[in-house]
Amino acid sequence: MATIGSMLSEQQLLCPICLDVFNLPVSTPCGHNFCKDCLQEYWHSAELSQCPVCKQKFYRRPEFKVNTLISEVVSQFKRSLEKKDEYDASTVDQNSNQKGDVSCHEKLLDLFCTHMCIRSVHSAHQTPPTEDKSVWNRGINTAAEDMIKGRLRRIGEINQTVQLSRENTEREIQEGSRVFEKLLHFAQRGQAELVEVTGAQQRLVESRASGLIAELEQEIDELKQNRDLLNDFPAPSMVKAEMKRLCKAEIQRVQQYAVDVTLDPDTAHPKLVLSENRKQVYHGDVAVSLPDNPERFYPGVSVLGKEGFSSGRFYYEVEVTGKTEWDIGVGLESVNRKGGNTLNPENGYWTLGMRRDQSCWALSSIPLCVLLDERLQRVGVYVDVEWGQVSFYNVFTSTFKFFSTHCFKIILSAHLSFYKILYLCVRMGKQQYPIVSL
Repeated sequence: MATIGSMLSEQQLLCPICLDVFNLPVSTPCGHNFCKDCLQEYWHSAELSQCPVCKQKFYRRPEFKVNTLISEVVSQFKRSLEKKDEYDASTVDQNSNQKGDVSCHEKLLDLFCTHMCIRSVHSAHQTPPTEDKSVWNRGINTAAEDMIKGRLRRIGEINQTVQLSRENTEREIQEGSRVFEKLLHFAQRGQAELVEVTGAQQRLVESRASGLIAELEQEIDELKQNRDLLNDFPAPSMVKAEMKRLCKAEIQRVQQYAVDVTLDPDTAHPKLVLSENRKQVYHGDVAVSLPDNPERFYPGVSVLGKEGFSSGRFYYEVEVTGKTEWDIGVGLESVNRKGGNTLNPENGYWTLGMRRDQSCWALSSIPLCVLLDERLQRVGVYVDVEWGQVSFYNVFTSTFKFFSTHCFKIILSAHLSFYKILYLCVRMGKQQYPIVSL
């Protein structure tokens, strides 16, 4: 091996721990290089993980990664040593009289080992001549230049890849920005439309609410006036007369929304018989052979009105004189026509029903029994779709067609939704008297 003073590059290839050429060289974060096995053994025997050279401490033991550059230089160095040893063995006797090859130590040596000389006990030491040193340096420089060029090419390729990636990223950012701008535009437009629609709906609700509030305030005023009147005239006859007047006023108020409804034969159960003008229906003895279309009720003995309503207010009256079992009200277009359904709001029905025991029931989610002084003869049905209200009236006509002499009122909360169509709904018992839509 060459002297330390003249071959600094070789010194850099020696492990500071074993003082031999690197075997699997690894680097520490502080920049010093060691054999992998030497550094592992050193750290296993020490309490702290620190650099054997500069004593820098590592609170977390670094992972070992082989330094490929130094590893390649060491491999090149070892191959050069093997070639040089072969060369020295073949030429040592031929060149015994050349400069530097003298008997120990008669004159100054042109080459010598790091300990003494190449003879006697030091004959095993490597002592490259000056010419071999020059060849070695050129080989090292050539190998290093080749590796440097290879890495420079790699750096160029990496830079080119980074540049392409940067260009692709910029294009993606630009494209993504255009997409997000379009989405933002659509979102803003949708927000504006939503604000407009919801604002219009709110204005409609407020307008209708204002109208209802005005009506209720008017009714409150009337009730206050009536209360004062009752206080002034506590006689039962006067109270009865005032109640009749209030009932008549209530009936007159809802009758302004009266509509003309007819029965739909396509929905009638086969045992129900409709009149020619489709205003009357009664229960027949036998079922008529009719097409089993999807609109027809079966086995439920029911029929719907022909006209449907999805908004606003409407009122109609039904004659039930002599009938002992019936259900009258409104139903959604989407009610189940096939199979037995319970008449309640959950199934799309808001009805009032009479049973054979003369009990009357308002069929809400929880059925409500209605106490009557006399059997019903005419029932009025009033619906306010937007307000979600279904009201039933007991109307007993006198000499005036639309005036009431006796009434009661039941209100069911319908929670009706816009855009759903409501129809007159009639369910029949087995009686000979017809139900008449007035």
